[in-house]
Amino acid sequence: MNFDVVTIGDAFEDVFVAPKLSIKSDRTFASGRGISFEFGEKIPLDWVEYEIGGSACNIAVGLSRQGYRCGLATVLGEDTPKQRVLERLRREKVSSECILIDKKNRTGFSVVFSIEGERTIFVYHGIKDYHDLKINQNIEAKWFFVTSLGEETEEIEKRIVEEVSEKGAKFAWNPGARQIAQGTNRFKHLLKCTDILFLNREEALKFVNFPVRPQIEEVMRRLNQLGAKIVVVTNGKEGARAFDGKQFYEEPADLKIKRIDSTGAGDAFASGFLGRLLNEGNIGEKEIGEALKWGVLNSNSVIQYVGAQRGLLSVKTIQRTLE
Repeated sequence: MNFDVVTIGDAFEDVFVAPKLSIKSDRTFASGRGISFEFGEKIPLDWVEYEIGGSACNIAVGLSRQGYRCGLATVLGEDTPKQRVLERLRREKVSSECILIDKKNRTGFSVVFSIEGERTIFVYHGIKDYHDLKINQNIEAKWFFVTSLGEETEEIEKRIVEEVSEKGAKFAWNPGARQIAQGTNRFKHLLKCTDILFLNREEALKFVNFPVRPQIEEVMRRLNQLGAKIVVVTNGKEGARAFDGKQFYEEPADLKIKRIDSTGAGDAFASGFLGRLLNEGNIGEKEIGEALKWGVLNSNSVIQYVGAQRGLLSVKTIQRTLE
């Protein structure tokens, strides 16, 4: 089967809760802020929502809403969350042909604490390694998009290199925490194949791991030198930047947007950015600038809703907003 994009990574059932707790200043935390409660205490909730998430799932849904043919490659357990994930994919017209059902494991699951517009997430990765996730050789795609993965990813990495070098597919990559911790030296072969690399600011700094804390422009230049053709770095309320080896591009965030929940903001940005470039042959200054705008608009929409998928925009809505 032919796809515009096949995303590879996680799919979760997300449970969002709003506990009656407050964020407090606390220097024992790196961020300088924390949440505390009495051990054994029963904490009332203002509301609860059940949603579907996971970066690969979010990006596939986001691109499908823009009219692209998308498939999701992931591993699910034989359980109730699996049914909810598959139902969401069916409703959003995302193919499940590349999904592996593993009866030995459970589907990923997370509990998201939403407090004062910020979030803290308890995550259960049902699948610890992706050794068994082999994408059928009959599957072809214009783009492959790899998001956060567990361990044993050598087979997936090999498939990506083959698709790019032998079949001319494009490759977008948003490394997860495990990949970030391993650093760029471990993934030089993938970086050489990467057409678009998505990271947030802190991820970019950790991934390159300079001996001293550099300016973000220096980090982006280094990632480009390692092979990533377009390096995109998001920075929350500061907006997003891109570098194509020649010049830097920047798009500010809209600070007037009321933030309800930031879950999935990065995934929404990535699907908006890639959605603008998906059918472009030569990607130049105009296309990258517009892609940044699409990404920021999509992200701004998502943070106004609970969950990572409700606010994802169609092409018509994005174009109408820009006009």
